Amino acid sequence: MNTRQLSFSLPGNEAAVLMLPPALTPETLQLLEIALASTLGTLRREVRGDTIDAGSIEYASWLQTDRTQAH
Repeated sequence: MNTRQLSFSLPGNEAAVLMLPPALTPETLQLLEIALASTLGTLRREVRGDTIDAGSIEYASWLQTDRTQAH
């Protein structure tokens, strides 16, 4: 199977490489675009430290419950 390689230059002489099958349909390409956008968004949040672990979410929900019961 032949593949296409898309290489993207990154700072610091590094590259990101995406390997694709030779036959892409418009539908497959659209699904790939959506998947890449989602995955890159997740990576962006991880790199920035925006991700919140499950324990922090649970703790925050307890605080909200405590505040609403106090009123």
